[in-house]
Amino acid sequence: MDTTTEKIITLARTLRFEDLSPLAIRAAKARILSTLAVSLAAYDMPPVKIARKLAQPVAAGQAARIFGSLVATTPDMAAFVNAAMVRCLDMSDSYVMSAVSHPADAFSSILAVAEAEHCSGRELLLATALIYEVQCRFVEVVPYNHHGWDQTPAVALGAAVGCARLLQLNEVQTRHAISLAITPNIALNQTRTGTLSMWKGMAGPQGARGGVFAAYLAREGMTGPDDIFEGKFGFWNQLMHGEPYTLPLPVDFKNHTFAVQQTMIKSFPTRFNCQVPVFTAQKLRTMVDSNQIATLKIESIRQAFARWMDLPEIWKPETRETADHSLPCTVAMGMLDGTITPAMMEHDRFKDADVLALMARCTIELPDEFADLAPEIRCCRLTATLHNGEQVVAETRRSLADDVADPGWTQAVDKFTVLTKPLLATSAREDLCAWVNDLENQSGVGELVTLTRLQVD
Repeated sequence: MDTTTEKIITLARTLRFEDLSPLAIRAAKARILSTLAVSLAAYDMPPVKIARKLAQPVAAGQAARIFGSLVATTPDMAAFVNAAMVRCLDMSDSYVMSAVSHPADAFSSILAVAEAEHCSGRELLLATALIYEVQCRFVEVVPYNHHGWDQTPAVALGAAVGCARLLQLNEVQTRHAISLAITPNIALNQTRTGTLSMWKGMAGPQGARGGVFAAYLAREGMTGPDDIFEGKFGFWNQLMHGEPYTLPLPVDFKNHTFAVQQTMIKSFPTRFNCQVPVFTAQKLRTMVDSNQIATLKIESIRQAFARWMDLPEIWKPETRETADHSLPCTVAMGMLDGTITPAMMEHDRFKDADVLALMARCTIELPDEFADLAPEIRCCRLTATLHNGEQVVAETRRSLADDVADPGWTQAVDKFTVLTKPLLATSAREDLCAWVNDLENQSGVGELVTLTRLQVD
């Protein structure tokens, strides 16, 4: 028997809405609002446009709608297109431990199923907690990125579990849904190497789509392979060189800190590990004029940047996907402009002469001091050596405890307001925020999608 699958099934079938603390519920609402913000702001991005072209309208059977346009399509395609919006700005929340998780990638899957199956707001909140718990606890211990694999199967796993709960699958069906989600969705980490393509933002959506499809297949009686984790050719043996892992899934929810409380809501459209460096650049900017800097030493986390720092693409990015993963580029933009916005990335700010010139004056070091603290504490230190020989230092550290301390609702509202101000009338923004804030009292979730309507062609 595959004990890993059994542990996941036990969590999926035993967690109740009543087990969620008020702080966990508040955190889940904040992540949902943050997710909707980045989704709508990405509506017209090229990868989203491509995905929307493939989402054909449906007139019968299960259907879910696409954010913004409200076109009704199959639940798996709605999950894919909406997740593409979630990922394109690279501003969704993240959880980085032994591997990387963008758990909001799976939110579009459960929302699509919840709309298609007429589920309640409480059911959606519970499924949200589940998709976060499964994905985050998986990446807490399984370093699949370091073995050359991408995050698609982790998203597919979370999506399948959340959708299985919404579809009220039994134990056997849930086991098959998990197997059917992971088996066909193993993905190469070549996606995040060299010059990054559009697919960098589509790997998670592929998992979201796969999780929905797997859950519906399992409901109709499709079976999947046994022992998907622990079998002879299962995940541990094939992907992890035979090393088994025990997922730290909760069995007692009293006083439990849920994963949905622990993710970091991003402030900038950059890679997760570039967030703290940009905060540090903002600090340094208040201390020194960038024109005075002769050299800028960047110190950060070895686990996050060791394989990236020597790639030529990182030092002269040609795509926004590469730029938002570049430590020297994001630090330079933060130092020069005081922030990084979606508009800056859209207009190729990373190619401008002043950004490239400051990057050319940067060096990177990855000290043991920071490596020993990671991943529980993310660190960055910037040391600017001025033309007169003076040194100016700025440093930032952020811990998991910092992420948990604030449920993030105020940050999410501010983020939603900024990103959707050009897209929604004030009354529409206020209505959507109020609806999410009262999610546990909503009898259905269709209105949530309706409130995303944009004035689009």
